[in-house]
Amino acid sequence: MKKIGHILIKNLISAVIFFILLFILIACSHQPTLLELPEFSSFVNDYTGTIDPVWLNKTEYLAAKLEEETGCEVAVAVIETIDGVSIEEYASKLFEKWGIGKKDQDNGLLFLVALDERELRIEVGYGLEGVITDLEAKYIINNVIIPEFKDNDFGRGIHNGVAAISNKIYRDLGLPEVSYSRSISSTSIKSSDGFPFSSILTIIIIVIATVLPLSVVGLLVGINFIRYYRRNHRCPKCDKIGLATIRKVLINPTYEYPGRVHLKTTCKYCGFQEESTKNIPRRSKSVSGSISSSFTTTHDSGNFGSSNSDFSSSGSSFGGFGGGSSGGAGASGHW
Repeated sequence: MKKIGHILIKNLISAVIFFILLFILIACSHQPTLLELPEFSSFVNDYTGTIDPVWLNKTEYLAAKLEEETGCEVAVAVIETIDGVSIEEYASKLFEKWGIGKKDQDNGLLFLVALDERELRIEVGYGLEGVITDLEAKYIINNVIIPEFKDNDFGRGIHNGVAAISNKIYRDLGLPEVSYSRSISSTSIKSSDGFPFSSILTIIIIVIATVLPLSVVGLLVGINFIRYYRRNHRCPKCDKIGLATIRKVLINPTYEYPGRVHLKTTCKYCGFQEESTKNIPRRSKSVSGSISSSFTTTHDSGNFGSSNSDFSSSGSSFGGFGGGSSGGAGASGHW
């Protein structure tokens, strides 16, 4: 009996040790892996060798020109894989690491392409959310970028995507827009503002300012409200002012963590619907300072080796991004 008892105790101890080791092994295997995020070297960063050098140079020029003329920073990252995380999470972490946009303005944007997953993301900085809304980012993805990607023309798709993004910013500031590399259907690049108001508004402002200076303040407030309302209520499908958005807060923001809000947008004219979730900034908004270097660009008589005359008269010197933060807004797509 004693011998049997010793055997049972020995087997019990062996079983306990086995289950402890098994538990440790399972726990270790489920530890979250740290993402290995790449370092940037320019506005356009292709880590896969997918983009043809001519298209890469054209797109780099567009991004450098946009930064010089508006201060807004657009970064492009083409990677093999997002390592098992969502495209939204990867884009948010990469945005924060690179610090895209100016530190006090958060006027940056990340254009991320993951080839293995065939996914892409436009991540918009907090300061550009009013210029490039979630619906407009989604429309650019579906109508400008993805058609080229489906033809395996990644260089052209990325270039035209950056051009469409740039034109949203230029249009908002009343600056001349850039041309696409080839004609795209008018519905794909239609202005969210309808017909151009800038020249009419300029004349009105000058006349009122001359006759009654105090009325200028009220006029500017009204103009900005109308532009904001039109931009955020214009349907990307039927082009009518008929969008209504229902917001439902999922997670309230705190001083340490951002919140999340669910948005459901519907057009009362054509039935267009779009649902998305986005971050609500922390109550005490912090700005990423991981990259503190400033950016400067210069133009000279060199060129990018492009046969397109639109891109043949400028060079740039990339000095890094300005330390901006993502607002969590934007859109994702799949081709």
